[in-house]
Amino acid sequence: MSFLLNQPWLLFLVVAVTLFGSSLAGYRFALVTRINEDSHHHEQINSLREGLFVLLGLLLGFTVAMVLPRFDERRQLVIDEANSIGTTMLRAEMLPEPERSKSLELLREYAVVRRDSATVGPEQSLQPTKALQAQLWQQIVLVTQQSQTAVISAYIQTLNDTIDVSEKRLAAFENRVPRPVWIIIIVVAVFQGFAGGFSLKRKLWFSLVAAPLVIAVVMALIADLDSPHTGLIHVEQNSMERLVKDVAGSKQ
Repeated sequence: MSFLLNQPWLLFLVVAVTLFGSSLAGYRFALVTRINEDSHHHEQINSLREGLFVLLGLLLGFTVAMVLPRFDERRQLVIDEANSIGTTMLRAEMLPEPERSKSLELLREYAVVRRDSATVGPEQSLQPTKALQAQLWQQIVLVTQQSQTAVISAYIQTLNDTIDVSEKRLAAFENRVPRPVWIIIIVVAVFQGFAGGFSLKRKLWFSLVAAPLVIAVVMALIADLDSPHTGLIHVEQNSMERLVKDVAGSKQ
């Protein structure tokens, strides 16, 4: 299931086919049982179908309201990290040599690694990120052993903030819609599709196809917003791209 949630439009196909199958199964079961020939039973089935549709709509709306703030948070953290790395580089300019040159070179590498983490994923970029953070911290430890000034204290603060932001970004990427929520949505959607087909007195292809497609599109959209690295909707990396270009230009 994790694979499907990371491939939103594959999820769309699977959900659409599954819900269409459940609707068709409900319609065929209604034909076998002839339950819709009784107007009282038909009215009850319609009520059940509408109730399940309302419940499914509420679940989908609740999930959309859950993923949108998380998407905005990931986007804001990109800006925060770019600002933090940029400020750290400015303050690194005031460190004594040779730590100044070494720290600036490490920060340039760090900016590239953090930019690329948006495409390779936080798990794959975690090891190089931690390695560079350890080297940067070791450099400032060497400086503090020689002298401790207000400039060095300010640099330590911004470096610490930079390390903290990277961890916040990782936590934000890992903060996904819980799997039980997806399971509940899928189960309710299958029952709703079955009830929709079960309520039909005659086969109506539009009714059997339209509802599964609409529900599948909404679920794919939710998965796309919730998936940090795959799908069509991505967190923009403009701030990190500008930072990398700026540090590359300053190196030259």
